[in-house]
Amino acid sequence: MSRVKGFWSVYKQNKKGLVGMGLIFFFILFALLGPRLSENHPVLDWDVGGRRVPPVWFKNLPGYQNLVPNLNPVKDVGFENSDELSAWDIESSSEDSFTFTHSTEGYEGGSGPGSILISLDRETSGPSTADIKISKTFSWDYSSPPKRFRSDLSFKAEGLEDTSLNIRLVLVDAKGEDYVLWQRDITSDTIWSYPEYKVDSYSIRVKMIFPDGVFADPARIIFNGTGDYEFYFRASFDGINPESAGTTQLYVDDLNLELMGTCFGLLGTDQWGRDVYSQLAHGAKTSLFVGLLSAFISVSIGLVVGLFAGFAGGWVDEVSMRFADMLLVIPFLPLLLILIAILGQSVLNIILVISLLGWMGFSRTVRSQVLSLKERAFIEAARAAGGSTTHIAIRHILPNIMGLVYVSLATNVPAAITAEAALSFLGLGDPSIMSWGQMLHDLVYYAAIKELYWVIPPGLCIALLAVSFVMIGFSLDEILNPRLRRR
Repeated sequence: MSRVKGFWSVYKQNKKGLVGMGLIFFFILFALLGPRLSENHPVLDWDVGGRRVPPVWFKNLPGYQNLVPNLNPVKDVGFENSDELSAWDIESSSEDSFTFTHSTEGYEGGSGPGSILISLDRETSGPSTADIKISKTFSWDYSSPPKRFRSDLSFKAEGLEDTSLNIRLVLVDAKGEDYVLWQRDITSDTIWSYPEYKVDSYSIRVKMIFPDGVFADPARIIFNGTGDYEFYFRASFDGINPESAGTTQLYVDDLNLELMGTCFGLLGTDQWGRDVYSQLAHGAKTSLFVGLLSAFISVSIGLVVGLFAGFAGGWVDEVSMRFADMLLVIPFLPLLLILIAILGQSVLNIILVISLLGWMGFSRTVRSQVLSLKERAFIEAARAAGGSTTHIAIRHILPNIMGLVYVSLATNVPAAITAEAALSFLGLGDPSIMSWGQMLHDLVYYAAIKELYWVIPPGLCIALLAVSFVMIGFSLDEILNPRLRRR
């Protein structure tokens, strides 16, 4: 503890070292706490907002005042309990014929247990047609339309003998014009089903509803001004046989409408509507993990090889140094690309390859220090006292080169971080794990260089994290190197 206190008393006087340590402490906190500030998965959660939209704080910048946020008129689509039914308005052509209740059955492929159960009692001498409407009214207070909208629905019909059913999803604009987004005629019982195409403003089937066809922008056409809008599900029963009696049941689940805005979150979204902030936070964890572990393994290998090559000499020194020379003359990046392509794109393989290709230079440095140290008088005294080669190397030589180890460890981390970023940038990173290099790869692949909210954060973080370790390395060198130590 006294040595640690003494080292810290010297280290805290070095401004570069304090700045570097502060930056590293910030990135460690960001890697640990940053992902908890976002509920979105950086890779799997698509379309959490509009695609390639800027962050919400852009609304304070000139020219971006018309940005609109996400709006979800339906707060809970699972219908897990009966209280959720009160959020919907229900209208029917015959209140005596319909029963509207909560069911514990639901679509397992969707939100799970819970649904709306609509029961139609077909009485003899009753009407030949009947319909029911489940609607939700919401306000759109923005002069600009959303970037995109989409709707979901799951349903199951039972007891459709002697009748037919038409179900539809409809959006009504502020002027009262209906837009039928999807509909289907059902003539027999069904299992749990859903629309045969995505009820999405990006869907070709939805675009074909409008005169402009595939060139139409349904979100802009429907949301043409401020006011009250309505989203509803309608079930129309037709051809009811007046001589039959029975009950037709219709289960409705996952009824939802999402309006994706033209801005989202702290850092916007990427090409697939994924949260850029979530990617940056999870990328910090990946970069730190790869950088620290790769540097530790490569420095450890270089230390062991250089220590025993320099102290043992002879054929051990010759073989190990010639092998290191052979690896040093091979171009680093091409060899890295080949090995990753052969082994596979995973974070562990990247760490392994970077570690196995990063120890050679440090081993030669350690060897040169050992060659100098082993000729010193205290080594001769240890050998004369009967110390074995291993004992002398570990107890006498190793402590004298640990300063060099600390400096090399600090300076190897940025090399590993940039190597992982380069591999991911070239498309050879692990696609299932987000990293800063993967973010740069995506923005170049999808020609998003002009989206500065997406470009600047990963590049700046890579630079700052690498510089922080370099600053610590220089500081340690100034403190531990006798030639640079200030008297």
